[in-house]
Amino acid sequence: YDVEVFPNLFLVNWKAAGEGRPIVRMINPTPTEIEELIRFRLIGFNCRRYDNHMLYARLMGYTNEQLYNLYQKIINTKKGTKGVMFGEAYNLSYTDIYDFSATKQSLKKWEIELGIHHQELGLPWDQPVPEEMWNKVAEYCDNDVIATEAVFNHLQGDFTARKILAELAGMTVNDTTNSLTTRIIFGKDKNPQSQFNYR
Repeated sequence: YDVEVFPNLFLVNWKAAGEGRPIVRMINPTPTEIEELIRFRLIGFNCRRYDNHMLYARLMGYTNEQLYNLYQKIINTKKGTKGVMFGEAYNLSYTDIYDFSATKQSLKKWEIELGIHHQELGLPWDQPVPEEMWNKVAEYCDNDVIATEAVFNHLQGDFTARKILAELAGMTVNDTTNSLTTRIIFGKDKNPQSQFNYR
């Protein structure tokens, strides 16, 4: 799945796994529609850091303008700053491709590397989108959904490694690589520093 956020437009596009399956476009979906969507095992690209929080905010009743303001805060805030993200949102997804991928690069770079269709939108992200252009934004989002699935399929080896890590740690495939390895090494000790004695 993938989302796009503009001051007047919130778009959520998704599809069931499998080539040729239709893409569902949710234009300005209601909280109830989001509630239905999150019952699926959602797979996204960098969704733990961004898309999940947009879904969660809409689920909580955020307006398009409030979603856009949240989007701005997320992209303009340093990683780890509290008060911007929703703790509950991180686990709306089943897994995040960007996090489990051994190669850290953007979805656009993956599109180029895999030789799949690469599309730019060409609209200013900080301006309302005229309603007659909503279909163009939806097509752009469709392309990202297709690319997300292609990258997931391409990275099955990395995903298998993630599943093994998750099993060893007793956690989920949506937990971060850092969380999983920390659990494997230190268990549930939240302050393992006390075990290290340096002279």
